[in-house]
Amino acid sequence: MTDTDIRTALEQATGELRTPPDLLDRVRAGGQRRVVRRRTLLAAGLATIAGGSTAGVLLGGAGGGETPVASPLLDRPTRGDLRGDRGFLDQVRRAWRDNLGDVSVRGEPHVVWAGVAPHVNRAAVVAQRVPRRVASPVGQISYGLTGFVEETTAGLRVISLEEMLTGATNAAAALLGPERDVLMVLDDGRDVRYSPTLSYTADGKTDRTFTPLDFQVHDGVAFEATETRPTTIRMALRAEVPDSQGDRSVGLANISQLIDDAGRGGPYPGPERQAWSLAGAQKAPAENDPWDVEGRDGYYDQYGYQLVPPAGTWYIRGATADGRQFVAQTLTSTDDRIRLFLSLGTPDPLLVGFPAPAAPLPVRVRLPDGQGVVVAGAGKLRYRVSRGDWLPVTGYAALLPAAATEVEVTLRGGQPVRITP
Repeated sequence: MTDTDIRTALEQATGELRTPPDLLDRVRAGGQRRVVRRRTLLAAGLATIAGGSTAGVLLGGAGGGETPVASPLLDRPTRGDLRGDRGFLDQVRRAWRDNLGDVSVRGEPHVVWAGVAPHVNRAAVVAQRVPRRVASPVGQISYGLTGFVEETTAGLRVISLEEMLTGATNAAAALLGPERDVLMVLDDGRDVRYSPTLSYTADGKTDRTFTPLDFQVHDGVAFEATETRPTTIRMALRAEVPDSQGDRSVGLANISQLIDDAGRGGPYPGPERQAWSLAGAQKAPAENDPWDVEGRDGYYDQYGYQLVPPAGTWYIRGATADGRQFVAQTLTSTDDRIRLFLSLGTPDPLLVGFPAPAAPLPVRVRLPDGQGVVVAGAGKLRYRVSRGDWLPVTGYAALLPAAATEVEVTLRGGQPVRITP
């Protein structure tokens, strides 16, 4: 199913309720364990909607009405330097109502924060109660909607709409402006911290420095100028106070729109992984394989955001002539950089380098002690020694002799490319 198919199914099954706009994108983001856990939650949620979407409104209290759900977003006074600007607050509420359309709501929209965002005009955060329903297998109650509003040349625009659930935290940040280069973070009480860039340690692990945000200057909201490329968000956010599930990640409210703008609004193909044993047959690594860096802590950008599917990765397993097992593999992070690792004799990976995303031969590792050269590329391969005859390679990966001097890669529909291994 495509993103659109799943979102449509959710909307049809839940009537006027709306799922968080980044629900599907959170499935894709973060480390391996987070991906698995969130996919499980999504599957459970879909099963609940399909099997029990008729759950009614919770009733309680002496009068038989709905029991109120306390929420700082709904119950606290409006904050921000424009909190007293009635004209602007009315415009925000009108834009919010226009965006909701036929969605059933209760009471009036509450402007959580309203003010001037540096470099990008005015902005606001809005929340509103909805008729409550049981919305998850663990009994979470859907009780409201919240979203970010920004001012554009065409007027005010709601850029996110997210369901409010008991026992859950909402996305506390959004990227504003035509270039999406102004980060707005709402103080949600979790002590959210900011990292502007991603780097790597000498052993290839991700490395970030998180610093506190100043929520006092703008009365409950922090702003940071940040660099956002068409397909890459460089910054990350982390909450010092975990949520009820122990998660410190911070949702980016408008990430669905950012993904669409990056050209990934259509069917999601999923990252393709080429896994090969050098006997010639494709062989995926076993679950919890200690040689696989994808399952190791520290190698994923746990708190970053991904806009496009990562480049296809490689996992090449084999053995040297003297009997040592090896694995050559690549890993793509949220900054789109590819890391190439080699594990030889032990599962401990060594960072070999950073292949170019469009490299015709992304895996090219010369083993020590004259044990050969590991190569892999998604094209027809052949090699030669000195100026000898060209010898074919079966499949997309091979352990070539150490004496190999040239590798030829012919991509489908392309011209041969010759590379020194």
